[in-house]
Amino acid sequence: MTNYQIIRKILTLTFLFSTFLIFGQEYGLEDFETDSVPTQKTQYKWHNSKIHWVIEKKNESIKIRQNDYNYSKGDSLPFSKKQIEKKIKNYHSIRAVKKVNDGYIVGLNGGEFGGGLWFISKNGKKSYEISSYIRVRQIFEFNNKLYVIRGLAHLGSSYGSLFELKKDKKWKIQKDFQLPDAPRFVVLEDENILILTTERLMSFDKNENLIELLKAPFYWGMYYPSSAIVDSNNIYIAMRKGILKITEFKYNPNFEWLVKK
Repeated sequence: MTNYQIIRKILTLTFLFSTFLIFGQEYGLEDFETDSVPTQKTQYKWHNSKIHWVIEKKNESIKIRQNDYNYSKGDSLPFSKKQIEKKIKNYHSIRAVKKVNDGYIVGLNGGEFGGGLWFISKNGKKSYEISSYIRVRQIFEFNNKLYVIRGLAHLGSSYGSLFELKKDKKWKIQKDFQLPDAPRFVVLEDENILILTTERLMSFDKNENLIELLKAPFYWGMYYPSSAIVDSNNIYIAMRKGILKITEFKYNPNFEWLVKK
């Protein structure tokens, strides 16, 4: 091994180790402190921050770590890259996968470059497009039904919807519930789901009632919310630069902005 190869190997290992330290380290709420909540006037302050958080619950403890930018949500496809390329156009924009009884529902999201919704059989031999030009954010089960959230926020426009998927001979869109702006992700609760959009927090229950719980105190869409957890009557939303804590979010919301100490 030449000196150049040795140096290159050391640099690669150093990079991998430092990446693990940055993205693998976990924090608790005690590692954060309260700062001023961004407003419509100050929302650009942290827009370009390089810090971006993910929040989750582990064994009833709240854990926070830096975003690893894994944009794909849901299950994994048991096929090789070559197999997927043959079945799905723009396979590189796969953002959501849901395993179903007869195969896999696959959602694409290429932003302004389009998207789509596909079905692939269990053995990967059959596939078809359910719908084209749908920018899929997430595919999930709720109340024994399969739902998809889709939408796009781009150049001042923001739109989206929640729709149900149902299988007859093929999978198809059954019902479509319009959202006031583009969704980011959903948080599942026992009796309902919470849908975080670019400007709002919505609720959707088992009776298919879609209501707005609250409007964001600033345009949090530009802070790219990544995840959220509900803890009692509070919700914590992880995004760029900080964690937005909303106490009594369903009835009397109060906002608190948490940043790393």
